[in-house]
Amino acid sequence: MNSLRNSRGDVVEDFNSDKKQVLDPRIAYIMTNMMEGVVNYGLAFSAVRARGFQAPAAGKTGSSHDGWFAGYTSNLLCIVWVGYDDYSDLRLSGAQTAAPIWTEFMKRASKLPEYSDMKPFPQPSGVVDVQLDKITNRLATPACPETYTAAFVAGTEPRDTCDQATGVKGFFSRIFGLGEKPLPPPPVGAQAAPVAGNQPEDPKKKKGFFGKIAGIFKEDKTSSTPSNQPSNSGKTDTTH
Repeated sequence: MNSLRNSRGDVVEDFNSDKKQVLDPRIAYIMTNMMEGVVNYGLAFSAVRARGFQAPAAGKTGSSHDGWFAGYTSNLLCIVWVGYDDYSDLRLSGAQTAAPIWTEFMKRASKLPEYSDMKPFPQPSGVVDVQLDKITNRLATPACPETYTAAFVAGTEPRDTCDQATGVKGFFSRIFGLGEKPLPPPPVGAQAAPVAGNQPEDPKKKKGFFGKIAGIFKEDKTSSTPSNQPSNSGKTDTTH
C-alpha cells in the first residue's frame, strides 16, 4: 500500500518511505552476482532451476535449526522459513525445505502482469567480468579449460594466470614433497659439500604428517638439541 485516499482522491496518509542508498552499486552487484551462483550451480540449483524457474534470480540458503531461503529477481523479493515454533531442530537444509516452496511461489508470481517482466540484473559501470580457472581461481588460459565467470570491481580482479599459480597441486607438493628433484650425487672420490637447507634430519626428530602441514603456515623455530647425558651437577647417586 502506497497511500490512503478519501472519496475525493485526497491523500489521507502517505506510506511511501524515503529511500537512501547505503551500499556502493558495484558492491551490491557483485553480491548479487555471487548469489546468482547459488541458484545457477550451487546448493539451490536442484530446488530452483531443476524445478523449472528460469528467470534471472539470486538467493541464499540457510540451515540452522530451521530451513531458510531468501531469493529475489529484478522486481520481486521473497523469503521462506520452514521450522517448528518450539525451536526444535528441523534436521533438513534450507535447500531441501524452503527453496522448493520459494520456487513454486515465484513460478506463479512470474505469471502475474506486475511481476512478469523479470530482467537480468543491470551491471553498473566500474565492474568487469573475467573468466577464471575452477581449480586455481586465477585468470583462465587455454591451458586451463575448466572455467567460470566472476565479477570484480575494476582493478581488483586477479592478475596471475592459472598456469602461473601452484593451486592445489602446489599445496600438496609442499606437504609431501611431490615433484621435487633429488640432489645430484657428489663427484666420485670427493666429499659432497653440505647444502643449506638440505641437511639430513635426525630420525628421532623427523616430522610427521601434521608437522609437515604446520610447517607450511609457520616457520619452525630453531631449538637447541638437549644432551643425551643427564647432568648430575657433580652429585653422586646414592640410591640403592
